[in-house]
Order: sequence, then structure tokens, then C-alpha cells
Amino acid sequence: MYRIFTVIKLFNCLSILYIPFTVLVSMLSSCEDKSVDYGLDVYYVEIATAQAANEFLLDNGKTIIVKNPDENAKTYAWGDRVLLNYTVLSPGDNNVRINGSAKIPLSKLTLTNESTIRSSPKDPIILESVWLGSHYLNMQFYFDYKSETHQIRLLADSTRLDSDTLRMYFIHDTNNDPPGYPAHSYLSFDLQNVLGAQGKSRPISVQINTTYYGTVVKVVN
Repeated sequence: MYRIFTVIKLFNCLSILYIPFTVLVSMLSSCEDKSVDYGLDVYYVEIATAQAANEFLLDNGKTIIVKNPDENAKTYAWGDRVLLNYTVLSPGDNNVRINGSAKIPLSKLTLTNESTIRSSPKDPIILESVWLGSHYLNMQFYFDYKSETHQIRLLADSTRLDSDTLRMYFIHDTNNDPPGYPAHSYLSFDLQNVLGAQGKSRPISVQINTTYYGTVVKVVN
């Protein structure tokens, strides 16, 4: 019904994320409320936030309850962002079976100045998707990795926070990592403190240096 394989990634998000990690990913396509039916079963792949034991909050505000805790042996702390592959047990129900799960990196927006943004390395990535879920900016992408720890941040100019659009800059520093192989990653950035009140959120844009298209600006509403 689904494939699980291992991707090894090394990240370093300044003072926020300094841990090497191995992620087991169930089906790598888009995580934006994706459902798949191969005639055997229907499963969903989404990024969710861990709540109480065996409960996850989806970005659409719905809570799902895990009914096979033995299969979800990897327990998560409250607030962890988790990539879930799950099957709804009954139509219209919030009880689910977890087919696979993995914790993904969670960081926050760093406020700085224009000079720092201009001088920060912006090594390219192969962008798969970027989307806003609840108050999280989520990304799915590939980057070339061999052996050195990469550094990833999301920056914004603190003097422009009151503008109509929240403009952010994706920072990727390969740390002179030699050519290697494409590594796949998901990550989330918590934007709760800068998005604005619920229902009045302003549009946001993210400037990203990509491998095939150069510097692009993605506008997410």
C-alpha cells in the first residue's frame, strides 16, 4: 500500500536545531492534504502537530486520535511537528490508524537586518512545495548532500514587519559540502508571532534560491 524508506539529512538551524537525524518517510509527494487510493486502502500524508498521547492536530484544525498506539511506538512531545501517513478507520470519524510517522525539524523566523540578509549564503535547493498550514510555513525540497552539516534559516528584516506583505528569505549554507547525492527533506517554521490575528493574516512571500530556476519568490496566502 505504501513505501517506507530512509533518508539521512544533517541540518543546523543556528541556535534552534543542531541535531543530525534520520527520517523514515511514507510516500514522498506533496504533504498538502494528499490522499491516495490504490484499491487496497486510502491513506493520507500530512504534517501535523503532536498533542496529548496518541493525538495529533492537523493544520486544518481537526484532531485525529490514533487507535493503534503499538504501531506508533515513536512517541512525540507536545508541539512536535510530525509527518504522518494515516488511514481513517470510519468515514467522518477522527479515529485513525498510523501507517508510518516521523518527526520533522521545527524552527522559527529569525528577525535581523537587511545587511545580514544580503550577506547570508543562499545555496540552491530543488524546491518541491511550500505552503502555509495553520501558523506554520511548511517546505518540501531536495538538496545536494555528502558529509558536511548544512545550515538552514528563515530570515526577515525587522524594520519591515509592518508592511502589507511579510517578506522572508530562505537561507541555505552548504558549509562547502562537496557534491554528493540528493537528500530529501521536510521542515516547518512557526510564524505565529508575525502572521497577525486569525482571519486577518496578511500574505507572505518567501525568496528562495533554486537549482533550476534561480531566485524565485513564492507568495503564500
